[in-house]
Amino acid sequence: MITIACQDLQVELCRPGEYYQGTRFDHAGVFRRIQKGGFTYADEWFSHQDPFAHDRVCGPSEEFVTVDLADVPVDGLFCKVGVGLLRRPDAAPYDWFRLYEIAHPGAWTVEADAASARYKHVLEGWYTYEKTVRLTDAGHLEIGHRLQWEASRPLKGFHYNHHFFTFGGAEVGPRRRITFPFQPAGHWRDSYDNVALTDCGIAFSGPIVKTPSVYMGDLQNSQGPTPYAFTIGEGARRVTVKGSQSVDHIVFWSNPRVACLEPYMPIELAAGQEMTWSQIYRFE
Repeated sequence: MITIACQDLQVELCRPGEYYQGTRFDHAGVFRRIQKGGFTYADEWFSHQDPFAHDRVCGPSEEFVTVDLADVPVDGLFCKVGVGLLRRPDAAPYDWFRLYEIAHPGAWTVEADAASARYKHVLEGWYTYEKTVRLTDAGHLEIGHRLQWEASRPLKGFHYNHHFFTFGGAEVGPRRRITFPFQPAGHWRDSYDNVALTDCGIAFSGPIVKTPSVYMGDLQNSQGPTPYAFTIGEGARRVTVKGSQSVDHIVFWSNPRVACLEPYMPIELAAGQEMTWSQIYRFE
């Protein structure tokens, strides 16, 4: 475990394979806990303790939605950025909830100091990926990324961050507030009587108890490009998030323990190309 701190902000991070061993989420910079001023903003939100479970992650948890199984035969290998080369076990379509064999994990390097941790993942012939989690003198958390693509087949898809914030273990209900710097629009997966879009956010009218979860897969700015920006809070506590890139859409998913906004940022890289991006988190 790696602990970094600056002023009253303390973050616990995991080394690759130390806590989460699934094949869905990025193994670089897996968060274990985020605390500021003694209050816990992110911690375990689940009851299962299987390190191979697809969602045994905390806080800002990232995934590359870029898997392409075209021309990958059964028992062949495919790339999952941030995880390695995975083996295709059968002819079924890719399922991000499924656990796949990691045939080649690549080479990991991790360096840390008092206020930052730097992860580097090299999958020879495929990519070089660097991720830095840094605490700033202003008391903010910053996640920076650099992805250098090397394979002949282009990389295309999305990168998103699931944002599992627990706010001291409070259950999701009317005190959970979500706001955007734009007017949101989208379609709910089902008819819900406890959550609705507002002119500038998402509001809960009751706790998520009888409804196991709520979901919207196409949340966007109703009046133009969708910025990577939102604030989520519980009572007097809140987290403001801002990304360096605009997004294609935002997925919203909530159960009784967490309300998650997942901004989907487009990725398209040819061999030899690279991209950089970052997110900044303010805890108030």
